[in-house]
Amino acid sequence: MIALCIFILISLCLVTMGIVTCTHYKRAANNNGRKRDVIILLGYPPKKDGTVSPILRERIKEAAKLYREGVAENIICTGAAVANSYVEADIMAQALIESGIPESRIIPERLARGTYENLVNSKKIMQDRKMNTAVIVSSPWHLRKASSYALGLGIDHTVEGSDFPCEYLIVGIGLIYLYMYTQMFISYVRVQTSKK
Repeated sequence: MIALCIFILISLCLVTMGIVTCTHYKRAANNNGRKRDVIILLGYPPKKDGTVSPILRERIKEAAKLYREGVAENIICTGAAVANSYVEADIMAQALIESGIPESRIIPERLARGTYENLVNSKKIMQDRKMNTAVIVSSPWHLRKASSYALGLGIDHTVEGSDFPCEYLIVGIGLIYLYMYTQMFISYVRVQTSKK
């Protein structure tokens, strides 16, 4: 009986957290092949040896696919060396070049240390180059957070989610979603508490 009560309580907490997070963090529409001025490819840490991690690999594949489909002519690769000494933007740029994307179409942004900075710096690049619209590419569980930030910054954008890495089991994907949504919920609660 106690186990059932604990299960119900945890389930209610998770549902409440999900509803609050989805209500507070808005998300733009999927791109669905629309033409954009630029693809913003959000970074993720590479492996400790500097090779592309599974999550980053899937994001890079999605950005390359959109480029080849003619969605946009340029790709901003964004991310500093956050989790190790390898700059995410450079790792992504090199992988894109190796997949056949011309180096002249890749714009590295090497300073951002988080999602918000990724988008602040990408917006500046867009303004400097007279780009008005973007498609943001990231992992599905990350798009709500990224899109919410982009909306707050006034970036005219759509989103496109990368595939789940085949190395991850369904349980792993569920844990990633749980982590991201918990993080966003805690951030929302902090903001609301600081307003009082």
